[in-house]
Amino acid sequence: MNKILFKVGKNYLFVDKKDIDIVRAERNYVRIFCDKKCYVLRKTLRSIEEKLDPELFLRINRSTIVNVEKINQLKEIENNNYCVVLSNNEILPWGRRYRENLIKLIKL
Repeated sequence: MNKILFKVGKNYLFVDKKDIDIVRAERNYVRIFCDKKCYVLRKTLRSIEEKLDPELFLRINRSTIVNVEKINQLKEIENNNYCVVLSNNEILPWGRRYRENLIKLIKL
């Protein structure tokens, strides 16, 4: 299925996976950014990550998952540390702990 079902308030919302730009953890919640909309869910980042296609989504640090298709550039900042530049020019840090995901991305 190409959609994920989220409960938002009293309603349920179907979101196309390809429309998700970023998923960010904030304590006991996650924020899902789609185009210009943001949805807040009471879920863990891990539970959302399990629903997403690992070919399309990549965890870049402890609190952030990004859509690979939205990545515009990888910039080396210093000493083999990188940041991700998205198509909307947002810059996100790439955590050292998730460096193996960088290797997966390069191999795609």
